[in-house]
Amino acid sequence: METSKNPLFNSTGTITEKDLIALYGPMLKGDLVLKLAEHQNFDAAREQFQTWDERSVVEMGNMLGQDYRHQQLLYKTKEKYIAVSFLKALINDWEVERLEKICDRLADPIQQKQAAELLKIRLSGKLPHIDLAGTDFTVDWRLRQLRETEEPWKHISLDNLEMDESGEAYLCFYHTLTHEVFIPEEDIKELPVNVVVMEIPYELKLDPVAVARDLGIGETDLLDEHPIQQTLVAKVTPLSESGLPEFIENNLKRLANQRVNEQPNSKMGR
Repeated sequence: METSKNPLFNSTGTITEKDLIALYGPMLKGDLVLKLAEHQNFDAAREQFQTWDERSVVEMGNMLGQDYRHQQLLYKTKEKYIAVSFLKALINDWEVERLEKICDRLADPIQQKQAAELLKIRLSGKLPHIDLAGTDFTVDWRLRQLRETEEPWKHISLDNLEMDESGEAYLCFYHTLTHEVFIPEEDIKELPVNVVVMEIPYELKLDPVAVARDLGIGETDLLDEHPIQQTLVAKVTPLSESGLPEFIENNLKRLANQRVNEQPNSKMGR
């Protein structure tokens, strides 16, 4: 039964995320959903759950399946028991919806034909390509590289990039003119020009065939859940929307404080 149709999960509480943080302090995603449900604000708990990425849902499903905490704590009260049951129902609904999408895709003759053509091209040895801020790069997961297609001696090493919180994208600062990863200096004092934040899809989207080979499984074993992408484009975000402006502001404040602290010393020495 869908959670929305279960009368046990009708919202009667109005507590908010802000209220919970004031009561319990900062919480992890799973704890927040459980606490909202425990206080019977199932609508807010459902909204929070819908912001989760695939990895978070799968990990939480695995933990709940193993009773990831002491079982007596999970089911200590009726409210806690209902909250855990609600979260399990949400995860179950998510799994059902995901499987339905996979079945629909596999049953669609047009998508089947497209998937077969993409697989044929990939198995012929042609590597995937990705657009990085308007420049074409070739994806070589075997070497963990993105190579500029027109100038292949230029490459970006995926091993050197950080992952986002979801684990589904590589993050870096990228110089749009040099086509290289940009690494800010520790004492950077102004925003660099022609630099953006780049989010590059993780390997299961970049090249599921190469990942399968890397794992030692069948070349097509990952394609049901991670089909070959016809078009790969990295997400580009302006620096103004990153944490770099705040970092620079803190550097400038620290520099200003150093100058103020140095002034009395210079006067004493005169």
